Amino acid sequence: MMDEYRVVIDQSTSGTKCLLVKIDAGIEVVERLDCKHQQIYPQEAWVEHDPMEIVDNVYRLLDELIDRYPGQITSISITNQRETIVAWHKSTGEPLANALVWQCIRSQQICEQLISAGYEATIRAKTGLKIDSYFSGPKLRWLFENNDEYKLAMQAGDLAVGTMDAWLIWNLTGGRVFATEPSNASRTLLFDIHRLAWDQELMELFRVTPEMLPIVLQSADDFGDYRGIPIISVMADSQAALFGQQCLDNGEIKATLGTGCSVMMQLGTGDAPNSNTMMTTIAWQQCGRANYALEGIIRSCGDTLIWAQENLQLFDSPELATQLAFELDDSNGVFFIPAQLGLAAPFWRPGAQAAVIGMTRSTTNAHVIRAVFDSIVYQIKAVIDEMEQLSSASITKVRLDGGVTKNQQLMQYLSSVLNRVVAVSETEELSALGALAIPGAFSINNKYTLYTPERIQTNYHQWKGYADMF
Repeated sequence: MMDEYRVVIDQSTSGTKCLLVKIDAGIEVVERLDCKHQQIYPQEAWVEHDPMEIVDNVYRLLDELIDRYPGQITSISITNQRETIVAWHKSTGEPLANALVWQCIRSQQICEQLISAGYEATIRAKTGLKIDSYFSGPKLRWLFENNDEYKLAMQAGDLAVGTMDAWLIWNLTGGRVFATEPSNASRTLLFDIHRLAWDQELMELFRVTPEMLPIVLQSADDFGDYRGIPIISVMADSQAALFGQQCLDNGEIKATLGTGCSVMMQLGTGDAPNSNTMMTTIAWQQCGRANYALEGIIRSCGDTLIWAQENLQLFDSPELATQLAFELDDSNGVFFIPAQLGLAAPFWRPGAQAAVIGMTRSTTNAHVIRAVFDSIVYQIKAVIDEMEQLSSASITKVRLDGGVTKNQQLMQYLSSVLNRVVAVSETEELSALGALAIPGAFSINNKYTLYTPERIQTNYHQWKGYADMF
């Protein structure tokens, strides 16, 4: 008897992974295929992806696994980068522009106009989110106002728009299925998270028609098939990590440290605290019931280190940066505000710009590098402290995942700054496993490396004072 496998497509900001998973007594990732895609920066703070490059990468990786394991793959699941939006022609399946990535802030002026016009409260009440260029709706309105092909396709009824999951499902099913699910739909500013439906008022506000949008299925549902293999589940990556971390009880919290950072607290089916600093989002929908989460979004986490290495050339490798940073007791009064793409939670200063503060004649390269690491940790502390205050929960442990968690010295420092236990999952692929597990076929038993806080002196409050001023 041949072994049976499942495949998870993990389409992230930086690239695409396809995981071949065997489920027997436990969960075993048998193979992992990776492919990066190009990051396109047509102007300052504009970020794009080529949607055809992404879908071609998915085909190539997925076909390789299917061809090597014929008849043995029983299902496909998808987890994906959130908020990034794709627009394409229904008649041909051809994209009419590059995907506008969640990091892209070209729609900031549209957001400012909507805030000035008094729409913030309405949008907050319906979507749980703020008006911000981070989310999909303003990006769609920007396309409407600036792309003639977009408007012509819209007028002709030939326009489809969707987050990355909808784009992949459309292509994998040959255009037979045009669908998304609530953890992705709730990131668009077009979806009423209470009624679990696209909202007419919001669609009009962002110049969208119902015909342009995908149907919204549950997170575990029938999303069609690819080469006869059913697509059984879809989840946005951060929410999938929440499920993968098994944060199923109210108040449990996780942080995914990747390009950006998503700090997320499980709320169950209950009401979220009213806040202008934290967002409410749908975690997933199962059996007709939506689960909600409180979220703090950080725009730049691991991306800050990439930017410091590639753009500023402060160091040659992350390993060297870590060594230089943590050989020091502190940053010698140097502070870095990581606003390369503006500041998100809890500050919400989209127009802020990155800054190094406090340099003197005695400042060295290592002090600046240490300030960069400080900024990653301090942002997370600012979000978690705010969440604890809003929820009245006592947060004693934070579960972590994502590529940045491989840095052990940084994780120990994070634990000490937070003054909380940090539990780093030993399972790397939690978003993928969360998307795979949501249908209820199996449970996830995570193992963790625990970091306990050490008594240290920090300059957090001074850093936060600077960040509050931006």
